[in-house]
Amino acid sequence: MEQHIEHLRRLGLAQGAVGETADRPWLSRRFLREYIAGMTPGQELLDDDEAWQQPLVREHFPAGLRHDMVRLHHDRDWFLRIMESLPRAFCHLDMWPANVRSDGPGSALFDWAFAGDGALGEDLGNYLPDSVFDLFVPAARLPRYAAAAYEAYLHGLRESGWKGDEHLVRLAVCASAVKYDWLTGLMLTRAGEAQVDYGGDRPVSAELRYRERGSALAFLAGWASEARELAPRLGFPEAPSGR
Repeated sequence: MEQHIEHLRRLGLAQGAVGETADRPWLSRRFLREYIAGMTPGQELLDDDEAWQQPLVREHFPAGLRHDMVRLHHDRDWFLRIMESLPRAFCHLDMWPANVRSDGPGSALFDWAFAGDGALGEDLGNYLPDSVFDLFVPAARLPRYAAAAYEAYLHGLRESGWKGDEHLVRLAVCASAVKYDWLTGLMLTRAGEAQVDYGGDRPVSAELRYRERGSALAFLAGWASEARELAPRLGFPEAPSGR
């Protein structure tokens, strides 16, 4: 946990020092919108009663998650417009623990295929839930882990000399929950299949995966709710009314 948190302090230090993305043709633009547009498995199941009654889903997804994830799906264009309107940074955009080595005096990042323009805080919003989704960190630790990591990231930004509004960073972190809009549909689709790890090399306990991912999705629903409350206070349009 300490290595994860220290890495995220270094991330803040680096992004605060580098600032916005240089205008280079090989760097990505509007990555988040394009990524979400390409992730469509199981979207038709979000409103399917039978899909939500599959044993793995019924037994391991928290109460209220269906409502929250359906609303996130229907609000996703609002979230994307918020993310595209926030302060910019040079972002890795595929930052999860398998792409990081941070056991020495610095952090090294791998797999820069998506790197480019993103919202300041977007990489943090990717790293934290992915730590749980791919079973690097237990979901029960996510609230305390996320709080400590966010403070470490802000500390790194300030160390770099960054003088911006931290509320805008918080909004980016929370609104980045939209990146995982697709994951609920995928989980509904695969609830009857054998579960394997990322890359498909080893089996994973189906109960463990659905319990951990269900808890992490519920945490992201809390981020989405916070973003809906915070955005209008910072001058952004209000989110659509809930379904």
